[in-house]
Amino acid sequence: MMQQTRVLMERAAGESLPDWDVLHASYQLHHFAKGQDVFSAGEWQPYIYVVRSGIVKLTYLSENGQEWIKSFIGEGDFFACPNVLIAGLKTDYFATALEDSEIEQFDSESMRMLTDQHPAWQKAIRQLLEWHIVRKELRERELLTMAPDERYKSFLKSYPNIASRIQLKDIAQYLGVTPEALSRIRKRLQM
Repeated sequence: MMQQTRVLMERAAGESLPDWDVLHASYQLHHFAKGQDVFSAGEWQPYIYVVRSGIVKLTYLSENGQEWIKSFIGEGDFFACPNVLIAGLKTDYFATALEDSEIEQFDSESMRMLTDQHPAWQKAIRQLLEWHIVRKELRERELLTMAPDERYKSFLKSYPNIASRIQLKDIAQYLGVTPEALSRIRKRLQM
């Protein structure tokens, strides 16, 4: 039932995890059509999501309506809104399916109960947070220090399993360049 979540969590823990029935109580499997929002900014979403199939795009929307792509989440990866889980605020970004997607969802409070009771669950969550921090550090470094060509190479390295499935306009937006500039970058790198 919770197949992708179990694979992710036990890989992070490096061992089998106990008491899965605690998560089963809040577990839901959702199907999202291409272009459908998993959630929008301004919602209360105290959940952790694991992508079973498909791709999810996480985006901020500026006051003037400009979209800024924060990241892409593919199969076997997770996302959650720290503003909700840690600060008790509402979501500050959008999560949108880029293709038809199946997403496993469970309540963060159930996860908190497991981490309070089991060191193995604490280890899994710590590892997931470390992976997340490293990913965010790389994204920050890309935006602050890399030229567009280097950002594109880093994107390909960061998203090898889903890069070919993401529309070029979304890749360009993620990189902070125009689609035309991305086409020129791709042509230069193919030479």
